[in-house]
Amino acid sequence: MINCNTSLSRRAAPHHARIVGLALSAGALALPTAASGQWAEQTTFEFGVFSDYLDTGESVSKNNAVAQGAIEYGHPSGFFAGTAISSWEPDEGQEVVPYFGYGFAIGDVDLNLAYEYAYYPEGDDAYEGEIILGAGWRGFEAELAYMANADKSDAEGSVVYALGYGFNLAEDIGLDATVGYDDPDDTSGDAFWEIGISRAVDVGEISLTYGSRDESGAQDLFVAGYSVSF
Repeated sequence: MINCNTSLSRRAAPHHARIVGLALSAGALALPTAASGQWAEQTTFEFGVFSDYLDTGESVSKNNAVAQGAIEYGHPSGFFAGTAISSWEPDEGQEVVPYFGYGFAIGDVDLNLAYEYAYYPEGDDAYEGEIILGAGWRGFEAELAYMANADKSDAEGSVVYALGYGFNLAEDIGLDATVGYDDPDDTSGDAFWEIGISRAVDVGEISLTYGSRDESGAQDLFVAGYSVSF
């Protein structure tokens, strides 16, 4: 899903849209986009540290700092695949998220269809599998994530909708915002929102993100991070 402090390919059993769930890079969809329809073969590595793990406007690491990394390969045909890894709650191991998908452009609109499988090796083999449809147009990003399979059957069928927009305030400063709706299959849903600002430094990028949800007891979260990609 689209997340601000959250965007390595990804995203906690039982949370959604891992591909916008991990925290590398403020605000953009982690799904790759075809810039003006042009794709290039490349392999990308990312690493980041963050004061919290923010997903759909809430902490999924119980307000603990996390370290995250990812590797992704993109082919000129539009096919992409990768794996993202994040630390988790204390003494709870890691979240591991392999994913693959296909992206293409229709005029100025970039479209992506992907599947991600988030699992937790030390969490009694907990897992989630999501089908994610993403679209981008002139700074706007939209995403729909459908929970196709999970270790807890009542999580299957859950849907997350999100809409985001990002732009540059200056050459090295970016601002991104996301609003969305988390619609669990077995309970009433809640709206969420996130806004993040990032700045490129000599090596990497620093970011600050605010997020919250429209539900009783929701926290107002501020998350600081640093990430590098190459």
